[in-house]
Amino acid sequence: MTVLADVERVDESWRSWTGAHGGLLAGIALEHAGRLVPGLPARAVHVSFLSAVRSDEVRVSADLVKSGRSSSTVTARLEAGDKLALLATATFGGGDTGPDSPALALPPVPDVNDLAPFTLPPGLVPFAQHIEFRPVGSVPLSGGDSPVLTSWVRLVAPPARPESAATVLLDVLAPALYATRTTPVPIPTVELAVHFTEAAHTFPAADWAFARIHTEHATAGWCVDASELWTRDGTLIATARQTRRILAV
Repeated sequence: MTVLADVERVDESWRSWTGAHGGLLAGIALEHAGRLVPGLPARAVHVSFLSAVRSDEVRVSADLVKSGRSSSTVTARLEAGDKLALLATATFGGGDTGPDSPALALPPVPDVNDLAPFTLPPGLVPFAQHIEFRPVGSVPLSGGDSPVLTSWVRLVAPPARPESAATVLLDVLAPALYATRTTPVPIPTVELAVHFTEAAHTFPAADWAFARIHTEHATAGWCVDASELWTRDGTLIATARQTRRILAV
């Protein structure tokens, strides 16, 4: 067993509703987990969000659970104050020969340079100041018919690890139900699962990427959102699913 512990700053500008942005925290956990298996690409990360982070720093610890020839598993914990805020399990592994299957294709969309910027209200979602948005189709709170949001997105200052950048970008769009609403309600993520393609390990994290999020189902105060992320040339970077609570209607 190998354990790594550290303290990370979480700037207040990365706040979402009542706490730090979940994708950022998941990216931090993945970054620390990856330090225990240097050189290995991340293949997946599963995150449980246990309490909101409202402090300006978190204590991060990572534990190498398994180091194998084909895959390695690392767990990570984020604590804020006296509370456990996040638990993550990350899978890492090198590439090998094997069968190929076509990845999910980027849908036909306008080029990012042909679209107008879109700014989310900083008072509602402060973290949006770290992201550039060029929406395609519906925007949040537009009262549309379908719970789908799509946009070109770009991080102003991406993290060093590309997979961490992809994790953040998969969580920067509003909950897809916002496409059908005209007023905001809290729809926080309880659980997040991200799966990375080979492109995730080397994609240009400072460049534009195309993100899509859609609600697969919503009932009884819960919903599941699925999201995808592509490079500008149409290569799939990663996919994700989020289990969310709907706290008001």
